[in-house]
Amino acid sequence: MQVFIPSKARTKTATYKLLQDAGHHVTHFVEPQEQPAYQAAGVPNLHPLPANDQGIAFVRNYMLETARELGLKWFWMVDDDVNGFGTAKAGKTIKSTAQVLTDFHAKVEEYKFPINGINYCQYAWSYSTSKKRFAVNRKTAEVCTLLYVPKINWQYRKRLNLKEDRDFCMQAIQHSDGIMFDTCSWFNCPGVGTNAGGLQSLYKQQRDHQAAAGLAAEWAPWTKLIKKKNRVDCKLDIPGFAKSLNRIVK
Repeated sequence: MQVFIPSKARTKTATYKLLQDAGHHVTHFVEPQEQPAYQAAGVPNLHPLPANDQGIAFVRNYMLETARELGLKWFWMVDDDVNGFGTAKAGKTIKSTAQVLTDFHAKVEEYKFPINGINYCQYAWSYSTSKKRFAVNRKTAEVCTLLYVPKINWQYRKRLNLKEDRDFCMQAIQHSDGIMFDTCSWFNCPGVGTNAGGLQSLYKQQRDHQAAAGLAAEWAPWTKLIKKKNRVDCKLDIPGFAKSLNRIVK
């Protein structure tokens, strides 16, 4: 399976090692100004972006267009600081390998939802005591997403950078079947804005506050701004929005 990783200022990224060990083919999308540093660090399969400092929505759209040009129907989009994979069962998290991605793809391939995702490690255990493992149009897919290219005719929007993944999911419900989600398969990564490189500088500037407000305004009345310690976030009523459009919710 093809995996595309956007990477910025993280030449020590090791996510690709986990993926390659499980047989996935990884391509790193990096800015031209950083390509020499990534080469020197031995990061493999570099694909230079057409320009520097264009923002994460630009990068994600470029990867999606690259997938189309390559004739890919399915590909994974994975952040460069993912550091583990696994499953959850009976209230416990069980560490595994990136084989989890292959197994998930096999289970959801027949349904052909445009966006498919797995859970954060810290949340998966709580879902594993339920009989309901797969959810449709109940959660957004972020950080580690499986995209079915033929059904995607919308884009990541630059004006909603930092919340572009969630906006992309809302657009998926608006324009298509929506989102398939596995609550018990998981990835692990550092907390939002805590890992050097990537978008950390924007989080330090509290730009995510502005992004949350933008997302809330964009998808009102299906949104609510909430406080998370020193952060402001946007809560989405995904099931409510999906039901309003007569999409499947389960």
